Amino acid sequence: MLTNLLAAVVAVSLTPAKIELEVDTKDGAVIKGEHVFKVLVKSDHPVTQVEFYVGDDLRETDQSTPYEFRLDSLAESEGNVKLMFAAYSSEGENAKKTITVSINNELSKGADAHVAMGKDALQVSKWDEAMYHGRVALKIQAGYNPARIVMARANYGKGVLDLAQKFAEDVVATDAANVEALELLAGINLKKAFSAVARGGTDRNETLKLVSSSLKTAIASRKKSLETQFEKMGSPSDSNWKAYDDAALRAGRYSLALMDLRPRFVKDNTDFNIANRLVYGQLRSGRVTDAAKTMETFRKYGTFDGYGYGLSAALYSYYGDEDKAREAEKEAILGDGENLGVRTIQAYLALKRNDAGVLSQLARRLAETDSQVPEVQYYLACVNYMQGDFEPARRAFEASILAEPVNPAMLVERGNQAILQAQTFKPDTPNLEQEKGYQYAYARAMYEAALEARPESFEALTAMALLSLYEGKNADALSWARAAVASGPDYAAAHYALSAALGMSERNARDAEKAAEKAGKLDAPNLEGRSTPGVGDAFVYFYRHGRFFVFVAPR
Repeated sequence: MLTNLLAAVVAVSLTPAKIELEVDTKDGAVIKGEHVFKVLVKSDHPVTQVEFYVGDDLRETDQSTPYEFRLDSLAESEGNVKLMFAAYSSEGENAKKTITVSINNELSKGADAHVAMGKDALQVSKWDEAMYHGRVALKIQAGYNPARIVMARANYGKGVLDLAQKFAEDVVATDAANVEALELLAGINLKKAFSAVARGGTDRNETLKLVSSSLKTAIASRKKSLETQFEKMGSPSDSNWKAYDDAALRAGRYSLALMDLRPRFVKDNTDFNIANRLVYGQLRSGRVTDAAKTMETFRKYGTFDGYGYGLSAALYSYYGDEDKAREAEKEAILGDGENLGVRTIQAYLALKRNDAGVLSQLARRLAETDSQVPEVQYYLACVNYMQGDFEPARRAFEASILAEPVNPAMLVERGNQAILQAQTFKPDTPNLEQEKGYQYAYARAMYEAALEARPESFEALTAMALLSLYEGKNADALSWARAAVASGPDYAAAHYALSAALGMSERNARDAEKAAEKAGKLDAPNLEGRSTPGVGDAFVYFYRHGRFFVFVAPR
């Protein structure tokens, strides 16, 4: 009996331990896109590895739980595919399971159908689903640009910027005027730069170089996009003049817009749609005197809408007549207080009056309904900085530039904030000159980007003149200031900066006085009777009073 018992024990000990393998996907399953197979292994001994075969090809080996294998069905042929999973233990045991799946990515629907489904997925931020449809479309039609756009947008949404950039660049390589791709490249470059700032790091100078180059690249892409959109308008006519002139104003082609709008206004000086666009274009191009004349003519013959009253308020404020400015502002609010243009003009007036309390209320209310508008973020950046909330100011700056890279007013404002920062350092600040130098370098990067956006920007040219004075580059300052005056002859800050530059050269005292007198005539309430300023006085004036008509264009 003992012998029988011993034999039974020996028999049990010699019986191989079982190893079992289960797959979560059933035999005959239909799969599409990227599919994940999860494998469960049961074994009395340690499992050394699990293998995944497609047909007879070993595709992947996994040596630790959870055992998961991915199959990109778009890389395989449509139809049935045999898959095998094999598990092995430390004692040499093994188990295998074979299943057949059917790959069906619905290629028969065609590339356009999948692009449409990809766009639908993008609308609700389903990035992976959008990517799937984009990939299917590219499998159906290799190099199909609408599918590449879907892929670029989906990767951008997921934050995979390198891939987003690749797909967008592939589009531009074959279609240099593709607006969507150009817009994407602008956003991608800015996202990369701002992400680098957020991450921080030890070499802030290298980060600044990245920010500078990314801003310029983004601006170039956006300008090309705006130009393309404008060129598609063709020639202006009585049926398309609004769309034509609006596109011209967006693209910064003020001269072309004015060439079309002036004769229309002469023909009909009662139409506020024409008058508002004409005045806006004149203001943005620095032709303040012309804008005032246009407004006066319209006042005689036409009837203001809310936006027109807002423009009138901005002009009165520019010329220092605050009583009339406030009256016109009230009429603008009564006429169309919910109009975005009117509301941003209110914000402009509050900033011009240096009324941080009112500006804060206006900007935050605007952000509740129109946070995507660059002018709204501009005012948030301004008021947050005025109130010492520097991080929210930075975020608002980034949001404004992301919304509209061709944004010289915001870029100049951010550069000005850097110069202000440089003036706050105490004499005992460690590495004082190095810290000031960095702030000046940052300001220069912003001003250069503003000039990339609008080479004729008299605000940016004035800023470069003042920065050069702070840096002790008086000859450069004179060149920049003269360029600013030539570009904006009605811009008081340019003349005041020129006066400072001439005065600091120590050889042009009389010319410096003349420039100061001219500035005083252009802005009597703030500059009349002032003598030649130093760089500090000129910059303070520029920062407080040099912001030039930042508000939404008429619609």
